[in-house]
Amino acid sequence: MPQVLKDDVRERILASALQVFAAHGYVGATMTAIAEGAGLGTASLYRYYASKGELFDAVVTPTLAERFESLLEHRVRALAQVALSDAPRREEDHGEEMLRFWVENRLAVVVLLDRAEGTAYAHYGERFVEQLVSATLEQIRTTHPGVRVSSAARFVLTRIFENTRRMLAAILVEHESERALREAIEGFWSYQIPGLRGFAAWLGRQCTPARL
Repeated sequence: MPQVLKDDVRERILASALQVFAAHGYVGATMTAIAEGAGLGTASLYRYYASKGELFDAVVTPTLAERFESLLEHRVRALAQVALSDAPRREEDHGEEMLRFWVENRLAVVVLLDRAEGTAYAHYGERFVEQLVSATLEQIRTTHPGVRVSSAARFVLTRIFENTRRMLAAILVEHESERALREAIEGFWSYQIPGLRGFAAWLGRQCTPARL
């Protein structure tokens, strides 16, 4: 008699998988832990998904990753402009679309930012940092024409955004409710943006203008 795979069981499996991948990363996750979280035996889990890789692909899809990257590309410049210029903020500068994406895909975003080692998205967090660094330096060069960015300055900025990546992942893990998540992110930006302004001012003083 053919097996009957139930949609509600599949949903429990996917929810448990996201929890386990976000908590332990792909490498540290086990099918046993995912099965336990879904209230199943491990053998039952394998009737739905043949491997951990197949299950990962079901919860962190190419469509989701591409959407995140697309939003990121459109928002990092706005973030740099808000942080490093005195121009009035526009509504789109607040990154509401990005925040909404984070709220709706909270644990998958955690995995992409900080728990994807061993998967096709292992360097996703690194690219996130690179885009933030690039956009910030572009804005600094706009506000401080002719500055040279030393290797030490680039190192510091990269580490700043590595910490940003990890902090955002930690905030997303910790705060399940949208209200708490928004509050935590607002609190983090209240610290981060003045710090970036201070870094830009320091760089403007320290870097020697490029010779023509």
